[in-house]
Amino acid sequence: MNQHLNQSYPVSVYYRLIALWATCEAFAGGIMHAAKVPFTGMIISSLAIICISLIAWHFPSKGSVLKATIIVAIFKLMLSPHSPPTAYIAVFFQGLMGQLLLSNKKYFRAATVLLAVLALVESAVQRILVLVIIYGNQFWHAIDEFIRKTTGQKQVTQYSSMLAIGYITLHAIVGIFIGFVAARIATASNQWRTKYPELLITQTNKTKIEAVAKNQNRFKIKWLFILLFSMLLFLFIQAYLDPGHPILPMGKVTWIILRASLLIFAWYLLIGPLLMTWLKSMLGKQRSKYREEIEQVAALIPQTKDLFTKAIRASAKEKGLARLKYFLKALLVNTIAG
Repeated sequence: MNQHLNQSYPVSVYYRLIALWATCEAFAGGIMHAAKVPFTGMIISSLAIICISLIAWHFPSKGSVLKATIIVAIFKLMLSPHSPPTAYIAVFFQGLMGQLLLSNKKYFRAATVLLAVLALVESAVQRILVLVIIYGNQFWHAIDEFIRKTTGQKQVTQYSSMLAIGYITLHAIVGIFIGFVAARIATASNQWRTKYPELLITQTNKTKIEAVAKNQNRFKIKWLFILLFSMLLFLFIQAYLDPGHPILPMGKVTWIILRASLLIFAWYLLIGPLLMTWLKSMLGKQRSKYREEIEQVAALIPQTKDLFTKAIRASAKEKGLARLKYFLKALLVNTIAG
C-alpha cells in the first residue's frame, strides 16, 4: 500500500479506522452493555457504516473498503471466536455494498444513505429469516391465532406479518438518519484536527489483545430463542391441562417445538461448525496475504479499545441523544486526528 492514500490523511488513519471497525465488531457490545448505553445494536451497526464511509471518502483507492472488510473479518475471528457465521454475513454485506456504492464522490451522500438503509434492513431481515427457518410458517400462524383468541376477534389478522414489516421499516428509517449522519461526518472530518482540540483524549499505550469470551449478538439471539421456546412450552402445557379450550391445538404446538429443536441441534452440531471451518480456511488464506496490514492494525486494537472505553466515560456527563453525539464525536475525532 502506498504511504499516502490521498493528500489529506496518512495511511496510519486508514489502519486506525479499520481498528475502530474491528473493535466495534469484537468488543463494543460488551463495553456498551457494561456502561448501560441504550440501543447498543443500532449504535454498533451505525459505527460500522460510519467507518466504511470515512474509509471510502478519505481513501478512495480501488479496493480500500473491501480490503478493510477482509481485515475486520479476520480480527473478528481472532478476537470474537464465538461469533456465529451469520455475524460475518453482515460484515461482508456492509463492506461489499460500501465498496460498490461509495466509489463515486459525486453521489456520496445519496450512496451513503442507501448503504445505511441496506445494511440495517439486511440485519433486520436476517433476524426474521432465522426465526422463519427455525420455527416455520406454522409458528407465525400460531401467533396470529393466539392474538385473535386473546383479543376476541372473529377473523384472523396477520399480526405476525405486520410486526415483521414494522420491524424492518423501523430499521430502514434509522438507516436513512444514520446515512445522512455518516455522510456529513465524512465530508466534515477534514477540519476536525483543529476544530475540536478539547475532545482529544490521552490514550494508554497497551499492547495485549484478548479474545472476547462471548458475543453479545449471539447472547441476544439465544435469549430470543429461550423466550419463544418458553411461550411454546406454555401453550403446550395449557393445551394438555385444558384440552377442551386450548389456545392452540397440542398437535400444532408439538410440531413447532420438534421442528425448532431439530433445526437448532442441526445448526449447532453440523451446519454451524461446517460453515465456520470453511470461513476459517478462507480467512486463513487472506491472513497471509494481508500480513503487513494485519500487524499494523493489531498494534492499534488495544489503544482503540481503550479509546472506546474512555469516550463512553467522557460522554457520561451528557444525557440522551446529547451523550450519543458527544461519544461519537470524541471517538471519531481521536481516531482521525489523535
